[in-house]
Amino acid sequence: MENSFLKAFAVYAYSFVLIFMFNSLVMVLMMKAGLPATAGTLFSYVSTPVVLYFTYRLAVTKFLSKPVDERKIPKAWLYQFIPFLIASVLSFQALAHLVKKPPVAVFIFLNVELLVIYITFKLSLQKVLLKEERNG
Repeated sequence: MENSFLKAFAVYAYSFVLIFMFNSLVMVLMMKAGLPATAGTLFSYVSTPVVLYFTYRLAVTKFLSKPVDERKIPKAWLYQFIPFLIASVLSFQALAHLVKKPPVAVFIFLNVELLVIYITFKLSLQKVLLKEERNG
């Protein structure tokens, strides 16, 4: 595995963990302020994709050793984010029914998410961002 790929992945994966923790904090603070939980959920639905997009852009432009066509970054990020989002929703729903202790469910969920991020991040680079253009 190429060292620059691991650096780029680490930046992206840690940004997911940080935005997950930040969104949890915001949700708790909003609920303590008397706002409904849906306000915190809505905030996370907006903040998570925005942070992940700009972190993806940063990770692939600053940490990959290969040159990147910046015009392909939005498509590559969508190639990463959409399967990740689908897997997130499905795994969260499954864990909510299978694991009765919320802290354990969150721990398992975060680890599953990191595995999914790794797979989708790698595929987005291979299939979109670093894919060689075929002539002819």
